[in-house]
Amino acid sequence: MIDQASSAAQILEKLGITEPADLDIDAIAYACGAFITREPLTGCEANIIGANDRAVITVNSTSIESRQRFSAGHELGHWMRDRGRNAFGCSNRMMQTEWTVNNPESRANRFAADLLLPLSMFVPLARAKPITVDTVAALSADFKMSKTATAIRLVEHGSFPAILVYFEQTERKWFVPKRREVPAFLQPAEHPYQQTVTARMLQNPGLPQLSAEVRADHWFSAYHSERYYIRESCLRIGKDSLLTLLWWEDEQQLVDIAEAEERQAERRSDWRHEE
Repeated sequence: MIDQASSAAQILEKLGITEPADLDIDAIAYACGAFITREPLTGCEANIIGANDRAVITVNSTSIESRQRFSAGHELGHWMRDRGRNAFGCSNRMMQTEWTVNNPESRANRFAADLLLPLSMFVPLARAKPITVDTVAALSADFKMSKTATAIRLVEHGSFPAILVYFEQTERKWFVPKRREVPAFLQPAEHPYQQTVTARMLQNPGLPQLSAEVRADHWFSAYHSERYYIRESCLRIGKDSLLTLLWWEDEQQLVDIAEAEERQAERRSDWRHEE
């Protein structure tokens, strides 16, 4: 049996898994002491009950395959990281919203992503791909994984600077940037500007996805951002929830915005000194 302290990467290495087609969540869970069963659930997407070194993970059988796989990986994350604590019953909303805080749900989400979207397999397939919902859909199909987890992976480990934003209705709930490439001061608007693709999606519930170039100042308040354009690609993942990808096809724009912001900060500092 796989040791509880093993990371997702160590589990895959011990099992000799090197291809996306071999990411059999049932077999992986069994090697970790957990048995996966599927049946209709109400109020949650999956739950886990464990004792000693054995656990049963129940996944909502009415959900699509990618959701079932991610839910199973999420519960397995609880088994490997939170064993001995309370039983967990996890809703779809938990799995969508708990990504950017440090708690058991976000850790279980990350474990599922590391296990079922392993970087050793994901990065080569994502290399040089545009940061769009079409790329997310293709990679999601390759790994049979949820679009939310796939989009986060693409932004964090794709080839270009980008930000992923999650909206419920008109409110930004969280965002994930490609760190070290997107300056920290570039934080997307908390509510989508009227001229954005995201606003159009929110106003038209029948639209499943939409992409376009938009002015950067429709998303960011950085100095002179009105001079630049970004690629906005939006995907509906629920009745009132959207994923928005913001991608700089021209990376020089980020350099220019950062330099302009730095010069403006220096001017503000000089003004304060003069006062």
